[in-house]
Amino acid sequence: MQNQTTPNQLTTSTSTDLKSLRLPHNYGATLGVKKLLTNVLVGKPKKAQFFRTHMSDDMTFPAMVLENKEANEFYLVVPGVAQEISELVRPAILHAAIDRQNNAFLILVPLPGEDGTRNSWHESRAQAVEHAKTKWIRITANQPLGGYDIYEAQAELPEPEWPACDIDALVQVGFRGKIIASLDHPIVQSLLGRI
Repeated sequence: MQNQTTPNQLTTSTSTDLKSLRLPHNYGATLGVKKLLTNVLVGKPKKAQFFRTHMSDDMTFPAMVLENKEANEFYLVVPGVAQEISELVRPAILHAAIDRQNNAFLILVPLPGEDGTRNSWHESRAQAVEHAKTKWIRITANQPLGGYDIYEAQAELPEPEWPACDIDALVQVGFRGKIIASLDHPIVQSLLGRI
């Protein structure tokens, strides 16, 4: 009869070896590599995406924004141009956010109108952004209620690993090539029916 190793013997003899082979959660830092910030999405999170928002008000960016709904794109508009096309733009706050894979993105929350109110969708998104400052959440649209349902993660998930940059850097990457500084911008010309 051959000498056989039992599962318990195998586990005991290799458990130390296996532990030494396990990568730490932040293995990229141990390899001497640094993730570069090359893409920052702008908009709202996907319905299956857990996210956090940054707790600091310094990681928000109020701006005038133009939305091209057909292309699902957002543009920043300089104030002088925004005054000329006020019916096409809206004031919003961009909030720094991060998902479970440590991908930074910007959540756009429209500001209240001149009467101090905003629609129920924008209000519930603003509430979700506030809640995400301390908890991992995801949101899904609830059409009958006219807003978002907020779901908290059930597990005690680790704190997010924010990129080492400020809100200006996130906005610069997120709106690369999407800043409207003139009425001659092709998007403005198209929306005004000039081209």
